Parts: sequence; structure tokens; C-alpha cells
Amino acid sequence: MKRNFICIGKDIVLPTLLAITAEEQQTGLMYKEWPPPIMSFIYSYPSYNRFWMKNCPSPLDVVFSLDGIITEICKGEPHSTAMIGGNTPSNLIVELPFGSCVKLGVKEGDKISLLNPIKK
Repeated sequence: MKRNFICIGKDIVLPTLLAITAEEQQTGLMYKEWPPPIMSFIYSYPSYNRFWMKNCPSPLDVVFSLDGIITEICKGEPHSTAMIGGNTPSNLIVELPFGSCVKLGVKEGDKISLLNPIKK
């Protein structure tokens, strides 16, 4: 799995794993114990992406963005089959350990991007 850095706002830079292939995106952070790594899901085209947490034991902040702007931040509940997100189209989704967004002051409307953009 490739690695990169995610930039949020003006001064937040965090390491991230990249989920680019369909297999990487389906697996995501399943079975990753606390604290999970940060993972970024990259999509070639915007779509209504929805996630569930069935096999994920760690709570997450799930950040949905479209064209470099955060549009939605959802809480991912461990082992939940409830669908989260997808209220607006997205082409980059970032999963962080739960509480990261509050701790870092990340909010809807903030800019977000990969340090070195990667196309699927």
C-alpha cells in the first residue's frame, strides 16, 4: 500500500496510507486495532460514497471531501453496519482515529488535499 501525506487547512500535515485500488478500498481499516493509521480513499470521479464499520474495531472520524473541500465529517462506530456519509458527492475520503478532527480543529469547509496528488 502506498503512503503519502494529507494536508488539512493551512498547517496540518499528517502521514496517510492510500487506498487506491478497489481491494484496498474494500478492506480499508478492517481489523486495525487502536490507534488505527490514517487512511485516505482516492476516487477518480466524484460519487456518493458510503462506508460501514462492520469489521473495524476502532472508532473513526470519517472526513468526506469534494475537490479539495471538506463537505462532511461523520463518526464511525466500531463494528457498526449502519451506512455513514454519502450525503454529498466525494472524491477523497480520509479516516482518522476518532477525536482527531476535534483535537486538530478540522471542520466542514476546510481545505484538504494530498501532498503529492495521485490519480487512480
